[in-house]
Amino acid sequence: MTTPSDPQSADGQFQRHSGELLRFLTRQVKCAELAADLRQETWLRLRRREPGEEIGNLRAFLYRIARNLIIDHRRQQDARPAQEEISVELPSEQPGPERVASDAQRLEQLQDILQELPPHLRQALLWNRLEGLTQREIGERLGVSESMAGRYILKALERCQQLMDVSP
Repeated sequence: MTTPSDPQSADGQFQRHSGELLRFLTRQVKCAELAADLRQETWLRLRRREPGEEIGNLRAFLYRIARNLIIDHRRQQDARPAQEEISVELPSEQPGPERVASDAQRLEQLQDILQELPPHLRQALLWNRLEGLTQREIGERLGVSESMAGRYILKALERCQQLMDVSP
């Protein structure tokens, strides 16, 4: 038979009250990570008690430890000097307005170039790049061989590259 001071019994009871204790701590400190740390520290303090130390109501004992930890945490927070917030501007991963305008202009230019391509070249390129069709699938759709479909795609890419390089 286990007694309330038996470490195995205390561990089992701690596990039974663990979720409830975490919810209590989270409500008190308003931070899930800190609450989890305080719950862990509660368990450690329970395990560090003197062997043979009798605990009448383990649940109440756990809450007393948790409340003391909250008080200690708040005291530490109050003791820290107020730090001035330093504003550091980090470069944004979003493109700037100039880049957005430049990209929009290049997209419009590419659309114009695609419209100038012969229809079979344009269609082969769009099916390949936008829909991910293979050369075989494109050849079947256009009624040409697989290698001819590959040539259509290559020719369309070369023409687009050539016109994009020439345009301002």
